[in-house]
Amino acid sequence: MRTWMAGLMLMAVALASVPASAQMSSSDRNVAKTMIGGTLYLRIDVPCRYEVGGWGVSVSALLEVSPTGWDVQRLLTQRSERNRESIYWGFSPNDSVRYGTLKYMGDTVELWMEGVPPNNYEVMLHFVNIKTLDDFKKAFDQTFSKVLLQDEHPEWPPEVRAAIASRKVIAGMTKEQAFCVVGTPMNAVSSEEGGKRVDTWFPRQERGTVVTFRRFRTPRTEFPALLKFVDNKLEVIQEGSKPVDIKK
Repeated sequence: MRTWMAGLMLMAVALASVPASAQMSSSDRNVAKTMIGGTLYLRIDVPCRYEVGGWGVSVSALLEVSPTGWDVQRLLTQRSERNRESIYWGFSPNDSVRYGTLKYMGDTVELWMEGVPPNNYEVMLHFVNIKTLDDFKKAFDQTFSKVLLQDEHPEWPPEVRAAIASRKVIAGMTKEQAFCVVGTPMNAVSSEEGGKRVDTWFPRQERGTVVTFRRFRTPRTEFPALLKFVDNKLEVIQEGSKPVDIKK
């Protein structure tokens, strides 16, 4: 009997030594709910998958944001494309979203939001590896701004801030500033020319298809086909098939 009791005691001690999975408290969740209130402005692209089913149209997340970075490839390649599925790349930096709700699934927080007209489609993304309010804040700060992106930087030249507000890229922009307009490029190549770093971006040209009660193909992005940065300054903008050298 004593041996059996001793065994139970040792098991209890061992279990007590295993740390419980950290979760956001009720008060932390209230803070998080307050953070997503009102209108927010995206810092990054938020692609979504739309699917038509027996109950209508559903949206699922493709973007995962952790406290240290973001990724779309894992969920993008998780399922094969089907006839009744489409991916919409229509939510870009500086787009506004609102009506946020949160759903907690272990250390994943699902965010549902709605775009502001005319881009008033459902938006969904996941914050992952969220164990504390600090983790949530880090993911939030990578994804959202409380103000338009150009208004966060009064130190930027007026012409740059005006271009971002008009969703245009202009000569002299840095990569950070151009990102506020075109978001993550489809492809990016880095090289060196004459001892200078050269970064060439190929911005997204098609937004894909968003599915509502009927399929609706979105227009082209109207982004340039190519952007070339030399030592982090935009020098070449290529519209269509003919490059335009704007170096001064």
